[in-house]
Amino acid sequence: MKDRKLSKKIREIPIPDYDEDAFLRTLSAAKAADLHPERQRVTKAEFFAGQVHFISKKVWALKLLLTGLLLLGILETELRFDSSAWPLISVTAPILCLVNVNELCHICRPGMREILQTARYSLREQLLVRLLLFGGLDGAVCLAGAFLASGVTAGLFWQAILYFAAPFSVMCAGCMAVLGRCRDENALWYCTAWGGFLVVVINMLRSTSIPVYETDRVFAWGITAALGMAVTIREINRLLKYMGGNYHEINYGTADKTV
Repeated sequence: MKDRKLSKKIREIPIPDYDEDAFLRTLSAAKAADLHPERQRVTKAEFFAGQVHFISKKVWALKLLLTGLLLLGILETELRFDSSAWPLISVTAPILCLVNVNELCHICRPGMREILQTARYSLREQLLVRLLLFGGLDGAVCLAGAFLASGVTAGLFWQAILYFAAPFSVMCAGCMAVLGRCRDENALWYCTAWGGFLVVVINMLRSTSIPVYETDRVFAWGITAALGMAVTIREINRLLKYMGGNYHEINYGTADKTV
């Protein structure tokens, strides 16, 4: 009964006659419109630049504050050869790296992974953008600090870079290893503990009779920096592999798995 009443109501609805001319005019207007949706997609350059806005303002503020304190501390030493600029550079490096890890831990959390993987670019690419941004900025901070601390002396300039690069690379190696194996809320605490351990070790070596900042110790700093960079590259590659898109997840598993 209800079906018959519904059919009757439908038949009573007036249906306008088919206007072929109107249809052709619509097609002509659509062809004349210069619409190319494929051109509106975000390019890789736009994606790279856009990721800057997604990084927490707190991260940028902390990095700016640490950079300012480092440069002011170096200037306060009056650029003397026997100044305390070297330990200041060495201690600041792990802290700068820890600021970066705070952002990386945020996007590596399992809860964020599902959200970020709905974007066109994979989580692996989003993570890589942040690594490149932070690496470039911290490299600039290293160069600026070394330039001031060395008093524009070539030999001391490379020496200052090693004093920054060695603890920074060791800190990065430890943090990347943690991120590659622990993606819960404790990852940041583990990285913080690792950074605190490095800062304590640097201060302990400075307070002892071991002349860690003497010229003849530069080779040891260089070896430490090289080893730290090698481990960092290996751990970043491992992390990126497990933070990849669907292709990587099929072959290696999801980012939620402990690797």
